Amino acid sequence: MAKSKEKLKARKLRRKGESIKKISKLVKVSVSTASLWCRDIELTNSQIENLRKRQTDPFYGKRLDYYLKKKKEFNLKLLNLKNEGISSIGKLTKREIFIIGIALYWGEGFKKDSLVGLATLDINIAKFFIFWLNKSFGITTKDLILRVTANISYKSKINELGKYWSRELKIPVNQFSKPFFQNAKWKKEYENKNDYHGVLRIRARRSIDLLRKIFGYIEGISLSVK
Repeated sequence: MAKSKEKLKARKLRRKGESIKKISKLVKVSVSTASLWCRDIELTNSQIENLRKRQTDPFYGKRLDYYLKKKKEFNLKLLNLKNEGISSIGKLTKREIFIIGIALYWGEGFKKDSLVGLATLDINIAKFFIFWLNKSFGITTKDLILRVTANISYKSKINELGKYWSRELKIPVNQFSKPFFQNAKWKKEYENKNDYHGVLRIRARRSIDLLRKIFGYIEGISLSVK
């Protein structure tokens, strides 16, 4: 009875195009027995070609499995590194928030404007900038002037863009000023146009003195590394 099951399994594997040698290993019988059980089964041309490639290329048929395995390992490594980074940051102190905000302004903030401000298409940068203004200088969302800038090709969707920023930042739409459109023809194409939300300009009212102090903070950081 056991041999009968093994024979049926061997023949099933052979019909799928497996080699006699591999069948003998899987079914745990000798090569000669596996060959005897399957001798009347004819393989298709494609099955014969697959067996030939396996004999000449030891990695044939295994590359996809290897790729998927390595991809899984890589993604797991990325996740572990990301979680390690999150854990390393922990809870920020008020001074750390202040310094990070100054560094952000140094790189992205308005330098030639008369008010403290920043333009970004990254929602997380916008959230942190608003958070920083509040925690470090007591500036509330009511003190902000916001405007969405978008390419002219998105003119019909400007209301959706405004609602996106309003929803994410929890700031009423009526606090946003009239949007600005760029007339230049775009070379960049977004694979998914829903990923584009325009650029948000954030400015703080009555902040000229604060802007001058921020320039001082930036210079202070610069001098500290000389």
